[in-house]
Amino acid sequence: MLNKNFFQGFAEGFSKSANASITKYLDSDNQLKSKLAEKRIARGEEEESRYRKENEKYLRELKGLAKKAGGTDQAQYILDKFGYDEGASIINSLHTKALAGGKPVSQIFKLSERLGPSTTLQQLANFYTPAMKIGSGESMKGVGGGISKLFGGENWIQEAVMQETDATVGKLTTSSLQDVPEALTATDDIENYEIGYSIKPDEEYKRLMGVANNFINEGKVDKASRIKIAAEANYLTYMNSQKSDYSDAEIKAFGKKIEKDFVSVHGIKGAYDIYGSFTKAAEALNRYEHALEKTADLTKFAQEARKIHNINSVDISLAITNAITKNLVPIIESSEDAFGKSFIKLSDQKLFTVGASSSSSSIAKNKQITSSITGNLKAQVPSTIANIVTLSGSAQQLAILNAKKTFGSDQVALSMLNKKLKEQGL
Repeated sequence: MLNKNFFQGFAEGFSKSANASITKYLDSDNQLKSKLAEKRIARGEEEESRYRKENEKYLRELKGLAKKAGGTDQAQYILDKFGYDEGASIINSLHTKALAGGKPVSQIFKLSERLGPSTTLQQLANFYTPAMKIGSGESMKGVGGGISKLFGGENWIQEAVMQETDATVGKLTTSSLQDVPEALTATDDIENYEIGYSIKPDEEYKRLMGVANNFINEGKVDKASRIKIAAEANYLTYMNSQKSDYSDAEIKAFGKKIEKDFVSVHGIKGAYDIYGSFTKAAEALNRYEHALEKTADLTKFAQEARKIHNINSVDISLAITNAITKNLVPIIESSEDAFGKSFIKLSDQKLFTVGASSSSSSIAKNKQITSSITGNLKAQVPSTIANIVTLSGSAQQLAILNAKKTFGSDQVALSMLNKKLKEQGL
C-alpha cells in the first residue's frame, strides 16, 4: 500500500508542475498581447499618415475644381451628381471649353440659394478622403491559450489590446468621418446632353436641334422647346457677334431665351408647347407677367449695351444670364478713359420682384394699351392690334396678354381680337 508521504510528495510535485505551466501560458499570452498592441498602434500610425497625404491631395484638387466650376457649391453639386472621378473629369472638360470661348461651367446649370453657410473646401476634402481604418479587434477574438482564457475570460487579450491602444488610435476612425452641408438642388439641372457641347456655333446648333427632336419623339415637348429656344438665341448671338446692333430675329430669339431663364430660375409653373409658346398655370400668371416685364427691360438693356457702349454680344448674353441667376440688376460701367472699354457688372438691386412696377418705356406703352380700352370693346380691337404690332419681343407678348385680359369680359370682342392676332402671325 502507498503511504501518506507518497501522496503528499505527489501532490506537491503536481502543484509545482501546474504552476510552471500556468506561468508559461500567461507569459506567452502576454507576449502575444504586446505584439498585437504594437501592431495596432503601427497600423494606426500608417493610416494616419495615409489619411493626411490623401486629404492634402483632395484639398489641392478641390481648390482647382471649385475655381473652374465657379464656386464651392457648384463643384459640390457636380461631384455629388456624378461622383468624384467623373465629376472632376466633367468640370475639367467644361472648363477647357470655356477657356476656348465656350460657356463658363456655372452658366450651364443654376442652383437654388444656400440658406446656411456654404460647404468649405476642407469639409469636402475630409468627406472624399477615405476614412482611417484601424480595425475593430474582431480578428483578435478568442486568441490566447486555454489557461489564460480560464483566468482572464474568453476574449481577455482582445479586450486588453483594445483598452491599451484606444488612447492612441481609438479616436482616429471617428475623427476622420465627416458630415458636410448637403449639395444644393438645381433650379435648372445640368443635362447629359449639355456636357458634350461643341464650341463651334454651327455644329452646336445642329446638335441641339437633333437633341430637341429626340425629346419630341419621346413626347417631352416642354424640354424640346426649351432646348430649341436656347439653341436659336445662342446661334444668332455668336453668328452676329461682330455686328454693332441686334437684328430683329436675333433680339426676338434672345428675348425668348431671357424669358425662359426667368421661368426656370424662378420656378414659374407652366410649360412650353411645340411652337415655343409658354402656357402658364393660373396661379403663376402674375409671376409670368412680371417675367415678361423684366424680359422687356433686359432686351432694351442689351440693345443699349451693344449699340451705344459697343459691348460684345457674347459678353452681354453671359452677363444677363448671370444677372438672372443671381437675381441682381445689371448695369453698365463706362470706361474712365478714351482707350478703355465699357463692361457690365451687377448692382445690389433685386431684379425679379413680383409686384414691382417697371419704368421701361415698353411697359408704359403696354399700360396705355390696356387703359385706353374702354366702352365698346369690339370697336377697340383695330386700334389695339395696331398698337401691339408696333411692339416686339417680350413687350409685344405682354401687350397681347394684357389685351386678352381686358377683352376677356366680352367673348365677341375677344374672338375678334384672337382672329386679328392670328392674321398678324401673332
